[in-house]
Amino acid sequence: MSDSSDVTYQIREMRHTDLAQLLAMEEATQVAPWTEAVFLRCQEAKYPGWVIEVDDQLIGFILISVSAGECHVLNLCVHPIFQGKKFGRKLMVTAMVWVKQRGVEIVYLEVRRSNLRAIWLYRKMNFKQIGERKNYYPLANGSEDALVFARDLGVDDLEDIMAES
Repeated sequence: MSDSSDVTYQIREMRHTDLAQLLAMEEATQVAPWTEAVFLRCQEAKYPGWVIEVDDQLIGFILISVSAGECHVLNLCVHPIFQGKKFGRKLMVTAMVWVKQRGVEIVYLEVRRSNLRAIWLYRKMNFKQIGERKNYYPLANGSEDALVFARDLGVDDLEDIMAES
């Protein structure tokens, strides 16, 4: 499969019943995966999130926070066998359309300096690097810097954002 156009998929709002699959995906993809407690705190805070499914199997998710006209991407994750097939882009577009409809004008995110695939995606989606956070992400031995990216949605039409998927 070369990209998501080869596959039937569904994007829907994240549900509490997705927790086991979210945890499994974190374990499969992250050096320092989120814990159940972190996901539960996000659910309690009512942070918006979406999942993408293929054949009723969760293959990716995005979780965001929204406050004072700003959006922060808290976590974007796509299962390794589905990475590079535009599913991460589809989740980002879903979130950006949702926040744009609610008056949000800027989206922020952090990404591991070593996550070249994600950095490429964000740059391709017109995110600009605006800074870095030293020793932000934990590693097995030490830590890794985060690059901070932002995208101004104030200049984008919804149609332009949707066309990115």
